[in-house]
Amino acid sequence: MDLRSLLRDDLEELEEYVPVKPLDVLAAEIGLPVDRLVKLDANENLYGPHPDVLAAIRQAPFHIYPDPGQQALRAAIARFAGVQAGNVVAGTGADDLIDILLRLVMPKAVAIATPTFGMYRFLARISRATPVEVPRRPNFDLDVVALRHAVHGGAGIVFLTSPNNPTGNPVNLAELDALCSLDALIVVDEAYVEFGGQSVVPLIAEHPNLVVLRTFSKWAGLAGLRVGYSISNPELARHMMSLKQPYNVNVAADAGARSAIAHWPEISETIACIVAERDRMAAKVAELGWLTPIPSQANFVLFAVEGRPAKDVAAALRSRGVLVRYYDRPDLANYIRISAGRPEDTDALLAALSAL
Repeated sequence: MDLRSLLRDDLEELEEYVPVKPLDVLAAEIGLPVDRLVKLDANENLYGPHPDVLAAIRQAPFHIYPDPGQQALRAAIARFAGVQAGNVVAGTGADDLIDILLRLVMPKAVAIATPTFGMYRFLARISRATPVEVPRRPNFDLDVVALRHAVHGGAGIVFLTSPNNPTGNPVNLAELDALCSLDALIVVDEAYVEFGGQSVVPLIAEHPNLVVLRTFSKWAGLAGLRVGYSISNPELARHMMSLKQPYNVNVAADAGARSAIAHWPEISETIACIVAERDRMAAKVAELGWLTPIPSQANFVLFAVEGRPAKDVAAALRSRGVLVRYYDRPDLANYIRISAGRPEDTDALLAALSAL
């Protein structure tokens, strides 16, 4: 039997999403111990979860299936976000919710304002939707006219990120309001909104086709547990609940997310430290004279590299144990993205850059 004849016919055309590698794998490749690595490549919260959040995770009932209706979690998120529980759906990270939305709409095409988070394109292709990349303007603002043309051309979903990854700039609310008048689902990914920018959640009351995605990966330091949520019109949320995997949020992620919400006041102090370190990093790196920061409202900064290839800079930093993100694509041809870490992480970054 030819196994290939049993599989989907576009497998060879699908592009793999390239995630960051685990620390132990990277350490082995670079030849340094794990504790010598400075991980500034994945926009994680290097302070880690609040101690009480870790305690709540350890006490989760691992031998019992999670609540498929997510009642306690959705209620906690609703109070936190200032909405009703019926507006909320939780998922295995925002990626799970993107997949649910694609299966809910089954669009022939999706519009993606690039450069941006690569998972939109990856999941669209898996769902057999054509990703229509709509380049941002030179300052990385949205090209609203081009996005409108993409929808008129058949795109059933528009994916936006605010603040955008990797550029760090937010969506303009007036432009978003205009986009929401289109006959398409408008999805705004607010994975980094806790670090700056203005949430678009209030616009959902006016626009039933608007969906907001958020995550506990960044601000709460729970990237390894994979838990996120959507806020949308209640009817849309109800349909999403009917399509999701029954037990998509595990008990540890559920407990950790609810505990993080309960400890928001303390965690927000850590967020303030990250924002301050982001600004310090941008200023200090700019002083070197050959890296220009793009203003960011997220927990990272995109830098334009001048006078040398960004790829070589990223490789040289990696050899010194400092991990940053380099993008091998035309619209980010000579940029690197650096996550905001702790003061000691910034100091190590600056030392490595100075050595170059």
